[in-house]
Order: sequence, then C-alpha cells, then structure tokens
Amino acid sequence: MVTMQLKFPFPSARNDSFENFLVDGRNGETVKFCKSFAEGEISGVRSLVLYGQRGAGKTHLLIAMSSMIREKSGEESVFYVSGKDIREKVATSKTYEELKEHLGKYEGAVFLAVDDLDEVEGNQEAEDQVFHLYNAVTQSGGWFAVAVTEPPTAWKFSSWLATRLLWGLALPLNPVGDEQKAAVLKRVAVGMGLTLPDNVANWLITRLPRDSASQMEALETIDRHSLSAGRKVSIPLAREALGITGDEA
Repeated sequence: MVTMQLKFPFPSARNDSFENFLVDGRNGETVKFCKSFAEGEISGVRSLVLYGQRGAGKTHLLIAMSSMIREKSGEESVFYVSGKDIREKVATSKTYEELKEHLGKYEGAVFLAVDDLDEVEGNQEAEDQVFHLYNAVTQSGGWFAVAVTEPPTAWKFSSWLATRLLWGLALPLNPVGDEQKAAVLKRVAVGMGLTLPDNVANWLITRLPRDSASQMEALETIDRHSLSAGRKVSIPLAREALGITGDEA
C-alpha cells in the first residue's frame, strides 16, 4: 500500500487499512459498509458516523477509508482532525478570522475525518464549526466521516448538528470477540517491530485497557524493557516492565 502524504497528518506510527483490520461476526457488516462508502458505492450518501467503545477500531477505519479515497481519487485534500483539535482551536483563536485560518483549509476536502467528535459536545461554537464543515465538504462533493463513542440516542450535540450527522449512515462498531483480541494485540506489536509470543498476547489482553493508545504505550514499555534487559519478551518480562505484582500467569 502506498503511504499517504497528507496535508494534515493522521496519527503517527499508523498504517491502518482495510487489509489489516481484523474482522469477525461482531464487526463485519460495519466494515463492509465503510469500504462501500469509501468506494463511492452507496448512492447519495456523503457522510458516515461510526459509534462504539474505545478500542473498537474507529480510528483505524477512518484511516482506512481515507487511504482508499485518496488512492481512488488521486487527490491530496484528505484530512484528519480530532474533536479536541477543533475545540482547542475555538478556545485559542482570538478572532473569527484566526479561527477560519485554522479550519478553513478543511472546507474543500475530498475527505474529512473527524475523530473523537464527543470532545465538542456542549461547546456551541465548536459544534457550529463542525456543522459548517459538514455542509462545506458534502455540498462540494466530498465525503465526511466522524467517530463517536455513544449511539445517536445518547448524543448531547445541539439538535441541528445531530440532525445533520444523521443525514448519512450511522453505524455501530463493536470490538472483536475474545478470540480475536490477542490477534489485534499481535498486529499492533508487529507494526512496532516487536515479536509478541502467543502466550504473552493472551496474558496481556486480560490485563490491559481496551483502548489502542494504552495498549501501544504498554507494548512500547515492554519493548524498551526487553531491549535494556537483553531478554526476549515473555510473561515474566512483561510483568516486570508493567510493574504488575501479585499476578499469576
């Protein structure tokens, strides 16, 4: 796969695609719809909302969709921004012109992904900016996708933003079942250049948080400890690295 060179970078150290997303009976239909959306096969649909708990793979699919759209269209204007980024730009911009300088570049995007949109809930000015970006991108023929943790029935967005988001697809993304969790962890480790034995992966999935950021941090800690100790990764080494005591393998 060609590495994306985006004007606004996606999260570092990630090469997420549909090919390396683990699918099972819990998430297969949603992954299928995301791929069809990115291929432009769902007539009249320009926006998509992914909702599900942290660690289910929402960021992975946002990146996978962006890769497909960019390669299909050959366009450079594929962007990623988090809800936290938008909220902070609203808070720190001294004038409206300064705010538009920060966010205006997204208006003509072929694809705009907004991750962790929950971060703007209750902030009317930030919600207004998301509403405007939704309109600008979709009306110019682009695609707009967001990720949130809660289903639409639990949203606390302003009614006009919630209504606009529901003009497109709203898809639940469930985490893979227990049989796939170790495989997810091993895939993350491979991406870091870390060899993670099956027994260590199975031990870790019962002791690490579900979100990918925490898992990445734990794997990086284990990797550093393995290198400094000059020992292969094992359950005792992982226990030492993570400071887990009173725990039986």
